[in-house]
Amino acid sequence: MNELSGLWGKETQHFHLLSPDHVMAAVEGLGKRLTGRIMALNSLENRVYDVELASLVDYGKGFSTTNVVVKFYRPGRWSEAQILEEHRFLSTLIEFEVPVVAPLEFGGTTLHLNPETNLWFAIFPKVQGRLKDELIKDEIDQVGRLIGRIHNVGSMGSFAHRFKLNPESFVTSSRMELERIKPVEHVSFQHYLKLLEQLEVLIKPQFAHLEMQRLHGDFHRGNIVWTSAGPMAVDFDDCLTGPIEQDLWLLFPGQDEDGLKDRDRFLDAYKEMTRKSHLKMHLTETLRTMRMIHFNAWITKRWDDHSFQRMFPQFPTPGYWDGQLIDLRVQMGLIQDRLGMGFE
Repeated sequence: MNELSGLWGKETQHFHLLSPDHVMAAVEGLGKRLTGRIMALNSLENRVYDVELASLVDYGKGFSTTNVVVKFYRPGRWSEAQILEEHRFLSTLIEFEVPVVAPLEFGGTTLHLNPETNLWFAIFPKVQGRLKDELIKDEIDQVGRLIGRIHNVGSMGSFAHRFKLNPESFVTSSRMELERIKPVEHVSFQHYLKLLEQLEVLIKPQFAHLEMQRLHGDFHRGNIVWTSAGPMAVDFDDCLTGPIEQDLWLLFPGQDEDGLKDRDRFLDAYKEMTRKSHLKMHLTETLRTMRMIHFNAWITKRWDDHSFQRMFPQFPTPGYWDGQLIDLRVQMGLIQDRLGMGFE
């Protein structure tokens, strides 16, 4: 697989070899005693652990916990400044009483560098709740109001260091990464790259006059925890600057009658909370396409991590790129149809 099969670099060596002992030593280095109970949680991008403390940690507003979630950030993905911007955004949301999960502060900061592994990490309270695959009417209203409140706060400030969602960052840079690595030598892959060049030209005008602001960036059902008090938004790891529609299409991505009916209800609740009367939901297929492209570049960048090789075994095969080419052609046709209807 050409460069995809390279050895671990020095930057990620400790990340790949991170052990429970490293995790416990990092937390104990902040002055917290542990019971010794630790469990790895599912996460491809970062390394995340459920750790039990020997004493309660006060989270404020009468909330305390013995279990915390310790998150080690993948090196090379986010800079210190970018992670701290995520944390400050979460802190601001908490100040406005928006139900999100924000990192705990130790020693005057929420971000810590573990000297043994040279990895950045943060500690979050563990929230008791569950995920839901299906939402009833009242729950749809609740999540509409929740993301509306997040956007209201997001519009009050701006990111200086986080990524921006635009054709350059999600399509052009993805194409360049795929061209550089070349995950497979196959005609479908070459056609895929050519189609990306055409797509860049097609969608750039759609972003020319879009209003941008701070967003969650990945607001799907897996990032909403349902507690006894209602929904809480979690995992702001992909927060960025972009059009608000990015946070509005992922919960109800389908185009069937029931899916569109649920989406309309969700958007009505959102509009009531934000007073935004005009939403550019015709951008859905453009944003969906950009996410698909960005996803392929993401796998390419992470292929030295064996967990990605196990999760996406078909990625370096001709068959995978045959399917990707077909999907991209379909998406391009949908975007062209919407542009032909007068949407820009």
